[in-house]
Amino acid sequence: MKIFCAFSLILAMLFCATISSPAQIKKYDIKSGIITFETTVEMGTMKMVNKIMVYFDEYGMKECHENYSGDKLKSILFSDGQMEYSVSPGKKTVESRGKAFRGTEYRFDWTEIPEQDRTSGKAKKLPNVSVAGKDCESYMVGTPTDRTVYAGWGHVCLMIDLSGPTMHSLIKAVKIEENVPVPADKFKIPAGYTLQ
Repeated sequence: MKIFCAFSLILAMLFCATISSPAQIKKYDIKSGIITFETTVEMGTMKMVNKIMVYFDEYGMKECHENYSGDKLKSILFSDGQMEYSVSPGKKTVESRGKAFRGTEYRFDWTEIPEQDRTSGKAKKLPNVSVAGKDCESYMVGTPTDRTVYAGWGHVCLMIDLSGPTMHSLIKAVKIEENVPVPADKFKIPAGYTLQ
């Protein structure tokens, strides 16, 4: 019983220390950016091309992901550094999605791929590729018939190329603005929207 109480006390002390002095986390190697992505989805004879805008600040801890259909804003997902929110512009509503541990976007990092996938060959490093003028590292996860290729620079994921037997989806950066001022309202609930 004494060991359990001591262990509980140590855990409580570590928890309090974590709350009172949070470590500075850097998701990306650059402080802020605005990235324009082109998305292409192909299924049979159907092909859809759209746009995604990603804004980030504080090394990616604050992020905003905007989905467009043509020029029309369809949905927004953003993190204010603590919580994540889903915004529906058509309905003017906002839904809390809980705590945000790492912004909204995939962090490109080969070392975060599970060891068993790297050693089994399920994940493989690929040659570097150029995306939006950046020399990007790349890797593949999956099988030859059902795979996803990622490419990134400075831990920022600039391309996700998903191939399967019946579809192909490509999200690829076409423009990158690095270390630029990002409007603070990209990480806030828009005025006039209802939080559900």
